[in-house]
Amino acid sequence: MELRKIIIHELIKEKESNNVEIVLSEELVPNNDESTALISALSDSYKSDKILYAIFDNSEGKYFPEKFAEYRENNRNDNDFISFTKLVMGNLVGFIKPVIFATGGYFIFAEYIENGYNFVSIFLIRDVEGKILRKTRNSFSIQTVEYVDTKNLAMACRINENRIDEEEINYLSFTQLRQQEVSEYFKAWISIQQIESSIDYTKALYTIITQIVPPIDPDTTLPYPIETFRNLVYSYTSSSPNDTVNIRDLSQHFYGNPNTVSDYANENNISLDTEFRYNKRQLKKFVKLEVNRDGINLKFSRGTLNEKIRISEDDPNIVIIESASFANALRVEIENN
Repeated sequence: MELRKIIIHELIKEKESNNVEIVLSEELVPNNDESTALISALSDSYKSDKILYAIFDNSEGKYFPEKFAEYRENNRNDNDFISFTKLVMGNLVGFIKPVIFATGGYFIFAEYIENGYNFVSIFLIRDVEGKILRKTRNSFSIQTVEYVDTKNLAMACRINENRIDEEEINYLSFTQLRQQEVSEYFKAWISIQQIESSIDYTKALYTIITQIVPPIDPDTTLPYPIETFRNLVYSYTSSSPNDTVNIRDLSQHFYGNPNTVSDYANENNISLDTEFRYNKRQLKKFVKLEVNRDGINLKFSRGTLNEKIRISEDDPNIVIIESASFANALRVEIENN
C-alpha cells in the first residue's frame, strides 16, 4: 500500500439523541509508518466485511459527488483534500441528526494506492477506549493499530478512481450495517446508487470460478478439474436457502478461507457483492451450454463437450455431435414431422 493523504474528523453524537457536534481537523495526519499501518488494517477489516457495489447518484443537488468531482478536477494538493473532507463532513450533520439510533465516531478519509488501484476511502471507526487515536491541536495522532479490528470499523465506503477514469460501473463499494435504518444515512450522505442485478453478479461469479485456481480435491490431493469445480459450485449455490449465495461462506466451504474468492475478485477488478440473490438461468451456465444461432438451438451439459459434442479441427464452422441415441431421436423426429 502507498498512502498519499489521511485526515481524521470526529463526529460526536449519542444514541437516542439529536445533538450533533463535529470536531474538524485543520491539517493532515502525518504520512508515516503508523498512519500507513492504520489504513492497511482498516482496509483489511473492510475487505473481510460484507461489501456491496454501487455508483454515485449524480442527480442534481447531490452534495458529496459534486464536491468529490471538484476535488478531482483541482490540483489535489493537501489543502484541496482538507477542504473537500471538511465540506462533506459539514453536510453529513443534516443526514445523521434525525437518525435516533445512530452514533458518532471518527471519520477517516484516506487517499492511497493498493494492488495498483487508486482509492479514496472513508472509514467510520469507534475508539471507545481511546486506544487508537489521540486529539492534537489541529488534527489527531495515531497511538497504535494493535486494537484495530472489525469491531472498530462501523461503516466504510471505498471509491475506485481507476474505474471512474475508465468509465466503468460499480466504482463505489461500501459496507452496510445489519441495522438497515442506521446505515441508510451513510448511503444517503455519500449518494450511493446500487444498479447491479442478480444476473450481473451471477455472471461475475462464473467468471471468477472459471479463472481462479480450483481448490484441492481431498481424494486426489490435486486441484479439482475445472468442470468438476463448476459442478460443485453449482450444487453448493443452488442448494442455498432463499436463492442467495454468500461469497465468504462459499470461499470457506471450498478453500477453507473466507477471503480467497473475494480477494481474487478485488485483485482482478471484478465487482461482486459479498452476498447476493443469484439468477437461476445464469447459474445453470455452470453446468450447461446453450447456443441459439441460424435457427438452431443447441443446449447440452458441459460434461459432454469434447466427448459427444466438439468443434471440428479441420473446419471451425463444423460442429460434430457423436451420439447414437441423439441421431436416432433426430431421425424419428424428422420422419414423424
